[in-house]
Amino acid sequence: MISLFEKTAIKSLLLSNRSFRSATWSGISDKKGYVTDLGVEFYSALGAGGIGAIITGYQYVMKNGIQLPYMTGNYDDSQIEGLTRLASSAKQFGSSVIGQIAHCGVRANPKMFFDGGEIWGPSAIPDAASGLVPKEMSKNDVRELIEAYANAARRLKTAGFDGVQLHGAHGYGISQFLSAAWNQRGDSYGGNLKKRYLFLAETMEAVRAMVGNEFPVLIKLSANDFVDGGITPEESVQIARRLSDDGIDAIEVSAGSSASPKNLWPIRSKINERENEAYFRDYALMIRQSANVPVITVGGIRSLETIEDIFESGHADYISMSRPFVREPGLIDRWKSGDRTKAACISCGGCFETGLKGQGISCKVDREAQSNR
Repeated sequence: MISLFEKTAIKSLLLSNRSFRSATWSGISDKKGYVTDLGVEFYSALGAGGIGAIITGYQYVMKNGIQLPYMTGNYDDSQIEGLTRLASSAKQFGSSVIGQIAHCGVRANPKMFFDGGEIWGPSAIPDAASGLVPKEMSKNDVRELIEAYANAARRLKTAGFDGVQLHGAHGYGISQFLSAAWNQRGDSYGGNLKKRYLFLAETMEAVRAMVGNEFPVLIKLSANDFVDGGITPEESVQIARRLSDDGIDAIEVSAGSSASPKNLWPIRSKINERENEAYFRDYALMIRQSANVPVITVGGIRSLETIEDIFESGHADYISMSRPFVREPGLIDRWKSGDRTKAACISCGGCFETGLKGQGISCKVDREAQSNR
């Protein structure tokens, strides 16, 4: 049976165990996306906890791709120095580190555009949250964005990262091209699923040409948009098969976005019973059975018993968590030591409050306990 604590490899990506820290915006860079000392300290703490591979919070590949304040940028070669420090801090204790790259498309926030620019989207469809209408990207814009993804991947490799993850989930840029809910183009990038996949196919091709065949390229993929006209589980299986054929090295399976009903968002609350955990595991199984590629499942995993069940039932090859590591960076080492108590995280979501202030995400329960001492 697969064990959480066994060593594995995905191409050159060496993993001391089968755990990933899923990518999470952390509010640890400066206002233009450059890595700060806080960011180095943040990833050093994660690296010291025994996680197999740490996936960084999404890095925006163009200046008009930013969504949240203090988000890490990867749009200019002058940022390689900071990214090198970040990678080194995460890897010094034996964890691998993967950079997630993204353009937020219609979900980008123009209030964060420190150098001007327009909101871009596959089509001029209003964002469900802000109501803002993006510019429908021209083919020149599309080519510029593909090049930006490729150069961001090159920077990660130069900076000493162990792999790159394309953010193809949660209603961000790649996901918008894949989904008919956001992509209603009339050219070669819109229409049936094969055409909607073209942007991702060309992005993968450009990234692979930049980093070579041995550098791991992963993707986070939405298996269900939970919106009218959005990606369906059946479509996600087709996408996963195409990704496998095109050389993707692993797929992290998620679902939903802020446009979905709140109870179907990627991040959920009240994960207080085992039956509430691992809420995307069935989607992971569906894709694992359909695509010949390692699959990572994410979404509300809190206990070692759930993880063991995921592996025993064949739902996934790896597991991914985030909020539990905010409160307990050393959770994997604790479990390995024999303490099987579930993660202390109560899934309240309060960890993001300090990130919005540029102080880095941190556990709200612990903050309140410290203030009451």
